[in-house]
Amino acid sequence: MAPITMVFIITGLAVFTQAMFFLGIGASAEEGKKSPIVPVGYISVIAGIVNLVVGIYVTVVRPLDADPSLLLAGLIGFYGLFFLALGLAEILDMDLRVVGNLAIPTAILPLFWINFFSGSTTFTLILIWWVVTFLAITLTTYGKLQARVLGIILMLTAIFTFFLVPVFLVMGWNLP
Repeated sequence: MAPITMVFIITGLAVFTQAMFFLGIGASAEEGKKSPIVPVGYISVIAGIVNLVVGIYVTVVRPLDADPSLLLAGLIGFYGLFFLALGLAEILDMDLRVVGNLAIPTAILPLFWINFFSGSTTFTLILIWWVVTFLAITLTTYGKLQARVLGIILMLTAIFTFFLVPVFLVMGWNLP
């Protein structure tokens, strides 16, 4: 579970910093400084790389017939590429609508993994919540949803889908 725990924590931190930015907390650059979106972008790049590395690790180390978590590697790949693209777009001050476009398949295609999580209400609900989150990203990049609303969605995502899962696991509590 350790590699997946890293994905949850590091990606959760990336989502948290994105949420803070979109909520407008620390979103204004001090005089003579670069936009705060730049370090937020670097955090997202790191999260994307960690996701991709963990996905590769799971693929290489765990044979499919012995461990169905190999199927998880593909799902992690979706999120890894998304966070890498998001971070680079933020660092390089690029048009975020491309990231919004990438958020559409990142929202919808992972639903095909829903049977993978059929034994866990928690992970099924997380997957469904991520659909809402990624579609909200698309709407925001096209000006159809206010940035603060996305910030609230991202904060809920960070807390309830990224931070609480590893905390529950560390505490030895069962996830429904």
